[in-house]
Amino acid sequence: MRTGLIVLALGAPLLLGCGDSGDSEEPNDCPTTGQGTLEVTIRGLPSSAAAIVTLRNGNGLRIIDASRRLEGLSAGTWNLLPEPTGGSGPLIRTAYDAPTSQVCVRDGQTATATVDYALVPSSQKLWLSTSNGAAEIEAFSAESLGASGSPSATVLLDSTPAIPRASGLAFDRRGNLWVALGSGEIRRYPARDLGASGVRAPDVTLTGSALRGGVPGPIALTFDRMGNLWVSVGFSDKVLRFGAAQLTASGSPTPEVELSGLGEPSALAFDAEDNLWVADSASTGSRVHRVGSVRLVTSGTVTPETSIDAKPTPDGVSFSGPSGLAFDEEDNLWVAYAASGIVARLTPREQGDAGPRTVTPAVWLDVGGPRELAFDEEGGLWLGYDSGDIARLSPGQLAATGAPTPQTLISSADLGVTHGVAIYPAPANLPLFHGLD
Repeated sequence: MRTGLIVLALGAPLLLGCGDSGDSEEPNDCPTTGQGTLEVTIRGLPSSAAAIVTLRNGNGLRIIDASRRLEGLSAGTWNLLPEPTGGSGPLIRTAYDAPTSQVCVRDGQTATATVDYALVPSSQKLWLSTSNGAAEIEAFSAESLGASGSPSATVLLDSTPAIPRASGLAFDRRGNLWVALGSGEIRRYPARDLGASGVRAPDVTLTGSALRGGVPGPIALTFDRMGNLWVSVGFSDKVLRFGAAQLTASGSPTPEVELSGLGEPSALAFDAEDNLWVADSASTGSRVHRVGSVRLVTSGTVTPETSIDAKPTPDGVSFSGPSGLAFDEEDNLWVAYAASGIVARLTPREQGDAGPRTVTPAVWLDVGGPRELAFDEEGGLWLGYDSGDIARLSPGQLAATGAPTPQTLISSADLGVTHGVAIYPAPANLPLFHGLD
């Protein structure tokens, strides 16, 4: 039986050839009559990582998780669409990805295609946006975070153009880093550029009047399950949604959804039921809001499903200035109250069903004013500080109220005031778009 191969990746031919004659044929000209066979070879993954590759041809669909010989495929052009996948590692996992490609399957012939996975350069790192540090964006490898110390940053990211007032950070599923700039922009830095220090240029920049109409501009970022990007904006006190299709190229897109009525929104987080939680940073306030998923599809002034005020404890500990939100694997919501120097846990029961609530958190930790939060693969909670430190509380330290000395304290000379904290990939058991579960 004759064999043939046509593969294109990222728009460029990788290998062209057809039959014994060596003739080539663009996949768009691929005959669509009959049936053929496709042999797919998947390479580059460690045993800890599972491949997920979708093959599409018109209405045809196949999903494979390992190298396969697929017989009886409809002739024509098949698109190979690999998904990023998580590996293993202490504290933070590795991640792997492969480029999309196309292959022409012809009647009575066997075509071959190779899916080459490679390590995502932004993976297995803790990422920070900082000011007054060695760079506006910094990353520390998981290896350097295993014990207290003063390691140098693994990656120092400078940018052209410069990164004025970087605040929130968020990763998409492919390990591209999105950065909110208080000056009125959202930028994407591609994963391929995040493996080493240097001057990098964003490949996508979003701006426009919804982001640049005053100061401060964008504050926090988060992705929903569908890959839409949500941003809180300071000058307008709104939460905006940019659709996944609006994130592929630079421009000034009109937000698909604009929500108001949430006080002074800052930190954002989605729970496992796709509800959006919003920290309300109004002066001296302690309120966090939950907006139900059904209210996230149209613009307007919203009435939250619930709004939670944290009541002071009997001995006078108060909760004010919510600045960071993160869910753990048991659906507890952890809130950083920067103005009070407290991190508190809100259990699913304390989160309640509907309506305004006042609760005194059963677990709260006096840890010195963290601004942002992120959980690692082992259930430890990372905290970013104004003081130029980052710290980790172990799962055991999160179980009871107190003033624990962090299990791990990183006091690097590269660090400045921390604004955003993000890990790629996110732990697989958390409700995060970049969890790669």
